[in-house]
Amino acid sequence: MEHYPARKFLLFEYLWGKLLIVFISGTIFLALLGVITIFLLIAMRIWSGKREKVKHIIYPFPAVLTTEIADLYKVERADDQFLIFTTSSEIRGFLIGIGAAILCTGIFLFCKEIDNPYSEIYWPPFSGAFILAPFILLISQVFAHKRRFVLDRMNGTVTFPRHLFFPRCTVPFSKVIPGYSKGTMNLAFRFCFLHPRTKAAIPVLAEYDSDWWPFYVLYMDKNRPLPQGEAFDPYREKDFLRRKAAGFPKPIYPNTILVTDAYMGYIYGTDEFKQRLSKIKHRIVHYYDRVSWYCQEHGIEIPNDNDLVLIGLWKKQFVFKLFAPENIEYIVIPDNTVLTDCFLCDSETDEVKFVK
Repeated sequence: MEHYPARKFLLFEYLWGKLLIVFISGTIFLALLGVITIFLLIAMRIWSGKREKVKHIIYPFPAVLTTEIADLYKVERADDQFLIFTTSSEIRGFLIGIGAAILCTGIFLFCKEIDNPYSEIYWPPFSGAFILAPFILLISQVFAHKRRFVLDRMNGTVTFPRHLFFPRCTVPFSKVIPGYSKGTMNLAFRFCFLHPRTKAAIPVLAEYDSDWWPFYVLYMDKNRPLPQGEAFDPYREKDFLRRKAAGFPKPIYPNTILVTDAYMGYIYGTDEFKQRLSKIKHRIVHYYDRVSWYCQEHGIEIPNDNDLVLIGLWKKQFVFKLFAPENIEYIVIPDNTVLTDCFLCDSETDEVKFVK
């Protein structure tokens, strides 16, 4: 086949014409690649079948949001209404370096073969893989938006940051799927949320080697106490009074561990009860565990951890009852009170006994 001189191709007489050919050629390649990828994803989804979604359950043990962790991850807001934070991309610098290196190689070859209309630089695979794709990658990473998450506790929604070509989006927390991604500088896997559109794992506020899913489930259940951690301490009483005014609505998500205000950090009790409690060396949950173990040893079934309820203090004993009303103010029971059908746990010896 006879090759015509470059001057016969009018587009190649101008630099913009050569760049236009590269752009069109690269776009064709990327479009075909995108179509193939979509079909592969559809085929994989069909082949893998319907997968069981991760359940929204508060299981052992929800993470503790300390002020140190909040400061480390630059949490913008953490209270009874919103949890707002921004996560950094660990591979952003790596992607910028890769994109710049490939783009420089493509530009060098383009400048070298610019006047040859039959050069491979004008072929769709080359112009797409060595010029257009790395250019898009470089621009998207250099001008990338901050990955800002907004968890709206009152409305039960999560706002995801912009991802790839998808804008910010807000979805119900009940549809959020947890996942993990492997860090580039760490062999551990980091906890993530899967993006609603792409299903890509995006790191959220979490540490390596730690499962934060029950923390998020607990936080997003507005009918339960706030999770443990001094970051939430200033808002516990306000949150408790809100739930109390609403009549303590039924929790949104189930639990497999004890979830009470006292366990999380807020004591709803009389001043006398709080004064006595301050002189006891262990927290309430310590004595709850002793009674729970006693029930297991004696074959006493506790259907749900919250079914074992603290009533108050009697002498030096913590008084627990099964299936007693929850969210009742803890009191100091008079010494002459005759107790029945309850568990007593000594605050000094941890000894447990059942009073019929």
